[in-house]
Amino acid sequence: MTLIAITCGIYASPHRFIDALSALYQCTVYEDPALIKQTGQAHDLKTDLIFKSIQCRQIPFDNFTHDRKKCLAALKVQISQNILSGPCLFSGVLSHLIPTSVSGIYRIMSDTPMQVRRQRAMGIAQLSSQAATNKIIRSDHGEQRFAAQLNLDSLWNPALHDTILEWRKIDSATHDMTQEDVNRTLQTIRPKIEALMGNTNKSKHAVDFNVSARVDAALAGLGHHLIIESDSGHVLITLDRKVMNLARAQKEITDLARTVPGVKSVKTKIGPNFYKAGTIRNLNLTTPFKRKT
Repeated sequence: MTLIAITCGIYASPHRFIDALSALYQCTVYEDPALIKQTGQAHDLKTDLIFKSIQCRQIPFDNFTHDRKKCLAALKVQISQNILSGPCLFSGVLSHLIPTSVSGIYRIMSDTPMQVRRQRAMGIAQLSSQAATNKIIRSDHGEQRFAAQLNLDSLWNPALHDTILEWRKIDSATHDMTQEDVNRTLQTIRPKIEALMGNTNKSKHAVDFNVSARVDAALAGLGHHLIIESDSGHVLITLDRKVMNLARAQKEITDLARTVPGVKSVKTKIGPNFYKAGTIRNLNLTTPFKRKT
């Protein structure tokens, strides 16, 4: 099973390269906007709410509704289901929701030049050059906030990727990579991709990801900070933030997780951040208290 993920921002997708890869490996392409729409329809969520969750924008009453957790969990479920459906090629940033435990995914970072992104924005959205630049910068800032939610310094860290897609030549008519560049890159990376395709544990890891994602979705409404792992249906849930009543929280978590199809057993444990002290206000106590007489 082929699994490829290309990290690229808004107006940065290497379309000609993606078309060549999808044709070569018979992959279904999932770009972020389409994946968000698919998730919204499948899980009865508004696409605007999903966008806000990804970019860590303010969501009213989120402390009570836990909509951000619900949206991110739903995205994981949809991604995992797509992976189980057959060969996939993800384009955008949402593939970073796939945990590192899912082996055999070939990750590519597209170093798309700003002038290409600007020209596309001007043509697609009918924006001025400055407005296009501002829109791209705002989107990039949102993706940086998304990285922070995943405890990553940046989504564009070369260490997170198997190769960097360099735009050596640009087709001025299409604002895309030249076919020559696409062919050269494919010739370089094909042996590496095909070596990953022989990973026999990939299907098991994809199933485990699907189970853990569905457990995450079932528990999102509780609002706890959880780390969820699955190994052949045996689920381990780590509470990584202090809760008011530990025994009650563990029972709620266990009872809900056991109802998820595919779950064989559930265990909970305390994470390293559970007992960390909360924020303490820095009060200025230097001024003496004066009692009114």
